[in-house]
Amino acid sequence: MHAVKIFSHPLARGLRLGAGCAVLFGLAGSDADVRASDTFFADIPPVLTASRLAQSPLDAPAPVTVIDREMIAASGFNEIHDLLRLVPGFLVADNADSAPAVASHGLGDAYARRIKVMIDGRTINSPLWGNVIWDNLPLRVDDIDRIEVVRGPNGAAYGVNAFQGVVNIITRAPTTESGHTLITRIGRNGFYDHGVRLNGTGEGAFDWRLSASRRAETSFEPYYQAKNRIWHSSESLTRSTANFSSTLQLSATDELSLQLGFSEGPTQRGAEAYSDYPPHTERDRALHLHLGWQRRIDADSGLSLQYSQQREQASGTWPVTQRYQDLVATFPSSRDSEVRRHDLELQYDTRLGERLTAMLGLGVRTEHARSMALFGTGRWLDDTHGQVFGSVSWKPLDALTVGLGGTLEYHDYSGQLFSPRLALNHALGADAALRFSTGTAYRAPSLMESRAFQTDRQDGVIRRIHYRVFDPLESERMRFVDLGYVAQLRSLGVMLDARLFREHYRRFIDDKSCWAHTCPRPEPADYLPIDPGKKSFYFFNANDFRMTGAEFTLDWRREGWGRAVLSQAFIRIDGGEPYSDRDIPESAPDSMTSLLLIKELPGRWQASLGYYHNARYYWMNGGDIVPSSDRVDLRLARRFGAPGSDNEFSISALSVKGRYVDFHEGKFRHEPQLFATLRIGW
Repeated sequence: MHAVKIFSHPLARGLRLGAGCAVLFGLAGSDADVRASDTFFADIPPVLTASRLAQSPLDAPAPVTVIDREMIAASGFNEIHDLLRLVPGFLVADNADSAPAVASHGLGDAYARRIKVMIDGRTINSPLWGNVIWDNLPLRVDDIDRIEVVRGPNGAAYGVNAFQGVVNIITRAPTTESGHTLITRIGRNGFYDHGVRLNGTGEGAFDWRLSASRRAETSFEPYYQAKNRIWHSSESLTRSTANFSSTLQLSATDELSLQLGFSEGPTQRGAEAYSDYPPHTERDRALHLHLGWQRRIDADSGLSLQYSQQREQASGTWPVTQRYQDLVATFPSSRDSEVRRHDLELQYDTRLGERLTAMLGLGVRTEHARSMALFGTGRWLDDTHGQVFGSVSWKPLDALTVGLGGTLEYHDYSGQLFSPRLALNHALGADAALRFSTGTAYRAPSLMESRAFQTDRQDGVIRRIHYRVFDPLESERMRFVDLGYVAQLRSLGVMLDARLFREHYRRFIDDKSCWAHTCPRPEPADYLPIDPGKKSFYFFNANDFRMTGAEFTLDWRREGWGRAVLSQAFIRIDGGEPYSDRDIPESAPDSMTSLLLIKELPGRWQASLGYYHNARYYWMNGGDIVPSSDRVDLRLARRFGAPGSDNEFSISALSVKGRYVDFHEGKFRHEPQLFATLRIGW
C-alpha cells in the first residue's frame, strides 16, 4: 500500500501532462505529417559516453539522455548546470554559500560528488571534494554542441566516481563552424553576459575556434527569515571566461587537437547577521588544458592518446567572531586552496570479427592539493591513481548484443577496485530494443574525505575545527540492476526511453557531528576553542540501503511544427533503518517532471516553455527541505538575416512565478531572471 500511495498521484500527474502535450501539439496528425516525421527520424544519432565508443542508443549498455543544440537554445538557460534539469531524475540547486550542486535521484549535499562530469571526455570534478565548480567552468552554454548524460552507474567504462552517472559536455568543434559571432545578454538586477566567438576559415589542415565572455549576476538577494528574525546570505558573481580549441590534420589518418580554457572572477557572499560568515569576497580561478592525438588505423580500428591538466585556485578570507560567556574573540577563516590534476590516457578500439568489437585502455592520474585551512598543513598532498579499462561487444544473434565491460584500478587512498558490467540488448525490430544490465560501481573517498583537517587558526592556535578524518574510509559500493526500453516510433514522430532500476548501496560515506568530549579521538594539544559548544564534523562509513526507481523520456517532433520533450522520474530510498542521517530517505523526491515545449511560428519566430516539478525532498549536510514546487520558464525568439543565418533576438523569463526555494527552505530564495539576448554572426 505504501508504494501505491507514493507512486499513484505523481504517475497520474505525469500521464495527464503527457496527454496534455499530445493534445497541445496535435499528436494525431495527418498522413502528410507522419511522412514528414518519418523523414525527420531517418537515423538515430549515436552516443559516445555509455561505453567510450560511438553506438546507437539501441545498442548502448546504459541509458543515455542527449541534450542537443535545439534543447539548449530553447531552454533559455544561461548556466550549464541548469541544463541538467532536462534529465529525468537529476536534481539541481544553487547555493548562496558555495558552488551549485547537481545530484542524481537524491543523496545530494553542498558538495554533491557522486556524478562524474567531463568536457569532451576528460574529467573535470574537483580533486578536493569530488564535486564540480559549475559556476567556474572554462566554457559557456554557447560553446556546447550537446550534453550526453548516462543516467546510472558507469564505473565499467570510467571507473570510480562514475557512481550515479556520467555527464559528458561535448563542445562545438572548430571543423563544424565558420565565421564569427557576437552574443550579448542584458537583464534585470544588473545581469549581463557578453561574449564573442571567432572561428578559423577551415580551408587548410589547421582549424581553430576561440570564445570569450564576461558575465555578472545576482543569484540570491538577502532573505529575511521571520521565524528567527535574521537576514540570510546573498550571492553575486562576476566571471571572465575564455576557451580556445584547435585541430591539426597531420595526414589522412592522424589528427592533433588542443583545448585551453580559463575562468576567473570574484563572488560576493555572506550576511551581516552571520558571525562566522559575514559579507566578504571569494575568488575562483580555473585553468584546463587538453592535448589529444587520434589515429584512424582503418575503418574499424582506432588509437587515441590524450593528456589533460586541470588547475583550480580558490581564495577568500573573512573575520569570524565567537562569543562565550564573557569572552569575545575575532579570528580569520579562509577557503584558500590550490589543486592540480594531470591525466594521461591511451585507448585502442578494433573489430575482431564480423560480430565482435573490443576496446582496451590504460590511464594514470595524479592529483595534488595544498591548503592550510583545509588540511592543517601548507605542504602539497599527492595521490596517484591508475586504471585498466576495456569492453567487448558480441552479437551471437542478429537480435542480441552482449556487452561485457570493466575497469580495474588502484587508488592511493582506496586500494584496488574492480567495476564490472554485463549488458544484454535485445532488438525488437530495427527501431526498438530492450536492455538488461547489471554490475558494480564504486565511489572512492575524495581528498577531503580522506585527509581533511579544516580549521580556523589564530596566531598558530586552533580556534575552531570544521571537518576532520579519524579513521580511513572504505569506498562506497553499489550493485545495480537496470531494465530499459528504447524505441523510435516513426509513425508518431516519437523517441521513447524508459527505465526501471534497483540499486543497493553499501558503506555510504556520511558525516557526523561531535563536541570536544564526544569525538572519537582526543582533541589536538593546540586546540583552544573560544566556544567549546561549537560542533565539528568527521566522515565515516554509514548506512546500507536500496534505491528503486522508474523514469521515462518522450521526445516528440513534427518537422516545421515543433517539439515536446517530457521526462518523468519516480524514486524511493528504503531498507537502511536506522539511518545515520534521517534525511537519506527524504533526499530523493517521490516524483520529478520536466517538460520542454518548442513551437515554430510564422515569420521565423519560435516560442518555448519549460516546466519543472519536484515533490518535496531534502538536500543533505548543509542543505534542508525543498518543498514541492513548480517552475515555469518562457522564451520567445526570432531569427533574422539571410536564410540559414544564426542571427537571433530573444527574450527569456526564467521562473516566471518569482523567487523560489533553493537548497535550504529556511535560508535561500533564488532570484528569477528576465533578460534579452542578441546574437549576430558575420
